[in-house]
Amino acid sequence: MSNNLQYYYRVQNQLCQWLPQERVTRIRNMALLILGLHLSRTVHMALIVRKWPVVGKDPSLVNRLRRFLDNRRVVVRQWYHPIACHLVQHFAGRQIRLVIDCTKVGFNYRLMTISLAYKKRTLPLVWSVHRGRKGHTTVEAQLALFK
Repeated sequence: MSNNLQYYYRVQNQLCQWLPQERVTRIRNMALLILGLHLSRTVHMALIVRKWPVVGKDPSLVNRLRRFLDNRRVVVRQWYHPIACHLVQHFAGRQIRLVIDCTKVGFNYRLMTISLAYKKRTLPLVWSVHRGRKGHTTVEAQLALFK
């Protein structure tokens, strides 16, 4: 069995444990998305689907991924909550570093994130999008937006 397929099954089993009420088709697609994001190290759909252990042509696999991401029944907060809880529980009792970031994502909009610093990466815990003013924001302003 290929490493990609083993990794896919591990992710799928973990998602089934965290979201037992979710449809198996959505869990499969989410496991494929996670696998593709991790192995391709990019957010481009055509490159993500090339890492999937699934038979099919790239355009049809990209359409499958696009339909999954456009599905209104896939609620980000519901899917990500168990992952964020698992991350926080994993580091319980240890000293952790939190990273607060404010990034401009469009004209007059800012993405605010609080992430966990881990091995030269940040693992997002919470995020929100706000109408923002131009220029830099202070730490106090960033914290006030999350309260």
